[in-house]
Amino acid sequence: MYRLEFAAPDVGAVIELEVPASGLVRFDALFSGDAIGDGLIVVRDDEVPRARGAQLEFRADGLWVEFVCETPDEHWSFGLEAFGLRVDDPSEEIGDRIAVGFDLEWETPDTVHGELLLGRAVIPVAARGTLELASISHP
Repeated sequence: MYRLEFAAPDVGAVIELEVPASGLVRFDALFSGDAIGDGLIVVRDDEVPRARGAQLEFRADGLWVEFVCETPDEHWSFGLEAFGLRVDDPSEEIGDRIAVGFDLEWETPDTVHGELLLGRAVIPVAARGTLELASISHP
């Protein structure tokens, strides 16, 4: 499981990528804060086909996500192009559809920076954040 979490005064996120030893991959992202407007933005797909090779790049209908280890334990890059939903509760499966993207970087000591794209809005991200890598080895 890969988990990136960050918080700034105007935007926060929890982004998870679960890559089991076999079977389908799960991607889940939740964005909140004043910069995103009313409610929450969720991007969720529990049935993402596995990537070919060792790369952490996944594609599904309406979803492209990539996690790249630039320097182990020091620097990761993250990319997303997807469709999400604007909802009031993260468990909701019906909401207003919105284009979601990001180009983010995590660097020690727990700094996240880059851009979050929601519809036509570009939201700069400069936040404190954590990256958790549980029970996996770096690609």
